Amino acid sequence: MGYSSRVVNIFLTLWPFTHLVKRLSPYTPFRQLFAPLVREEIFQVTFLPVAEEVPTPREMVLPRQVLARLIEEASHRFIYNNCICRTQEGCSKYPSDLGCLFLGDAAAHLHPSLGHRAGIEECLEHLERASEAGLVGMMGHLWMDATALGVMHRFHRFLVVCFCCDCCCMVRTDLREAGPEFKRTIKKLDAVKVRVTGECRGCGTCVETCFVGAISLRGDRAFIDPESCKGCGRCAMVCPQKAIEVDFDDGDAVWRELLDRVRHVLRDDTQQT
Repeated sequence: MGYSSRVVNIFLTLWPFTHLVKRLSPYTPFRQLFAPLVREEIFQVTFLPVAEEVPTPREMVLPRQVLARLIEEASHRFIYNNCICRTQEGCSKYPSDLGCLFLGDAAAHLHPSLGHRAGIEECLEHLERASEAGLVGMMGHLWMDATALGVMHRFHRFLVVCFCCDCCCMVRTDLREAGPEFKRTIKKLDAVKVRVTGECRGCGTCVETCFVGAISLRGDRAFIDPESCKGCGRCAMVCPQKAIEVDFDDGDAVWRELLDRVRHVLRDDTQQT
């Protein structure tokens, strides 16, 4: 059994430390001490544009539908009592009680004081609440969460699904100033394409919103750097002209790519759903 909420809250007293690590200059000697903590094998996240407001071409399999399939595929599911990021940051813009989902075998070993085991339907309803709230989905395989929750020994079967806001997300905030080691841990789905349409008026709203600084203005039109974009879809949500669309490759491309990344985490072959 993992740690109780009392023990987890002790770990959470270290929360300000997460901001410090990201903000360290690449030239700071201490950065090399922290680099092993964000190795791609133990710290990796992918953003999914799950909100209903994301402009997409019609008749496409949406990322929230893909995430719903991941929930259905998982051997176990657990809903955390609250969003750790919003609770720690004191968020007033989005609901703090809309907590993380934990999927995979490790979810069966989380302490009941942290939340509760949940069935497929309840988790899908949780996902819809996040979609309606305009939050960004983030799927992660994170050592720090597994350690703080007391399931590090089951890390290979531990998947985190968070619903993030612009103001509080531990991964997204301060990311423009983060070091290259941290940025490399954010893996964009190749099947997700974000594009600017002819409706763009060059207002710059998307430039200000992009948490990785992947958007700039070229003349009177926004330009998205495909090498820097992480595919979160937030720019499409905030564009006042609805001039940015999120496209997905044909058919089940997003699903296949996502499942290839997390299949080994989601399901214990000795367990049945």
